[in-house]
Amino acid sequence: MLERIRSLLGSNGESGWPVAARDRIAFPSSSELRVTEANVGLAFLWTVRDSIVPELEKGNLAIASNFYTPAGLEPMVRNILGNPYIRYVILLGEESSSRKMDGNNNELTSANAIRAFFEKGVNEHRKIDGFKNAIYFDNNIPLEMIELVRVSVELIDLNREMLDASFEEKITAANRIMKSLERKDPFAEPAVFGYEKADESFPYEGGPIVVHGDNIPDAWIKMLRHLWRYGRTNYMNVGTDRLVKEVNNMTVVIHEPQDMDLSLNPFLVPLTPEKIEAYQAEILSPLLPEGKAYTYGNKLRAYFYPDASGIKDLVTTTKYMDFEFGQGPWIDQNVDYREDVCSIDQIKDAIDVLKRDKYSKACIALTWHPADELMRKHNSSPCLVLIQAMVQDEKLNLTVFFRSHDMTQGWPENAYGCAVIQAEIAEAIGLPTGILTIISGSAQIYNNYFKQVEEVLRRHSSSLKSCTDARGNYQIEIVYAKNGGKIKVSLLHPESGKVLERYFGKTANELRDKIAVADLPTNHAIYLGTELAVAELKLRADEPYEQDTSLQSSTLF
Repeated sequence: MLERIRSLLGSNGESGWPVAARDRIAFPSSSELRVTEANVGLAFLWTVRDSIVPELEKGNLAIASNFYTPAGLEPMVRNILGNPYIRYVILLGEESSSRKMDGNNNELTSANAIRAFFEKGVNEHRKIDGFKNAIYFDNNIPLEMIELVRVSVELIDLNREMLDASFEEKITAANRIMKSLERKDPFAEPAVFGYEKADESFPYEGGPIVVHGDNIPDAWIKMLRHLWRYGRTNYMNVGTDRLVKEVNNMTVVIHEPQDMDLSLNPFLVPLTPEKIEAYQAEILSPLLPEGKAYTYGNKLRAYFYPDASGIKDLVTTTKYMDFEFGQGPWIDQNVDYREDVCSIDQIKDAIDVLKRDKYSKACIALTWHPADELMRKHNSSPCLVLIQAMVQDEKLNLTVFFRSHDMTQGWPENAYGCAVIQAEIAEAIGLPTGILTIISGSAQIYNNYFKQVEEVLRRHSSSLKSCTDARGNYQIEIVYAKNGGKIKVSLLHPESGKVLERYFGKTANELRDKIAVADLPTNHAIYLGTELAVAELKLRADEPYEQDTSLQSSTLF
């Protein structure tokens, strides 16, 4: 049996077990083919692996892994079916990215997804009741095999059983339990299953795609549609089975980022005001919770600097006298000195700079420490790399760059987190917020979200039918003079209605060539082309033309 498990073909095309998400498994390592009669799988949720894996007793441990999202259930089931010696799953660790375990069974977290799977099982639609689009099991895995995992494996939920215990106490309990559990035989023969394929991506020129949205939910739907349609098939890393649809430098511009209206709540895991507020509180806080490698709040509000004396030299040494705002106590007022090291509140520092020069282009905050990340960029390096605050049109705009971005699950919370940073800076300098621009160097849809994304886009297809254009509106009419009639097109300012440009021509083709430089959105271009064609036909027939009504009433087609 063990040799058969070792010879299974994994989803990365290589023999061995685990058979799914192997490069994301904390134990055993991806380079180690370790298959034993161990009965236990352990999910430690959002807790950083380095703080738990070295502390675990390995004798009866088959596999240990983070479990970030509800979509992780399918890889978990695949790995258990590949190694049916696993008869227990122990659950412990940080419950989500934004709040600690509080006993609440209503949130659609990864921990509650595991609980729901073992309590309810999978319905006929290959989902789990109550989780909407967050979970989907591949059609290649028979439903009876999924159910066999549920009834054959026991969930040991230490987060529930030890609600008030410390992290160390839960690890101690997990080690004690693994030693005392009854040893069990495999519940089935080892098996692997195929994967559904996504639709082919549409061709496009490559590089950045720019999407504009009114608020965060609206922008997310529009972004997801472009990413799904044009994303190139790629892998996350060499030797991984994590296939993605990817666009490089996906740019999403949110025009009302402070709009908290959730009447449109299209996300795979619907957001609530409480969950958003919890995430925003974390991203504004300099504190680093126990068991986490980092938080964006800690990186931005308490940026670690290993040489306090070097910072102090900037304040006192004469060779550093040439400061933009002069030398004085404000230079290091946002530095927290602690013996030989210090930390910097970059957000507060940006606020202070903008108070002195609101048009400054130097207000950048970083999360990366290059020397550190070069050594461990494969393990827990921040995805958010930098933010830049800039004032334009007397509004505070914020631009954010993510090096790698899960656009289905991670992007919505990240967007609300960036919005609250923008709001804090804007309020502090006495200006309203403007646009929020999020650039994702590698914007990804993971393959275990493909089916869920398809369903979301089907449900919200009507949200993309608007022809509004922030670059202006076009007014079309027919004018007559001594030398005959012409089609006149006026480009109007979208807010004031002021005429910005006028174009004249006798045919739609002639006007097309004049207007094409405006680089219209596709829906606006189709609309304008249709109206120009109707105007040309009306002009030829010497009939009156009225924009937006002529097509319905015309007898020329």
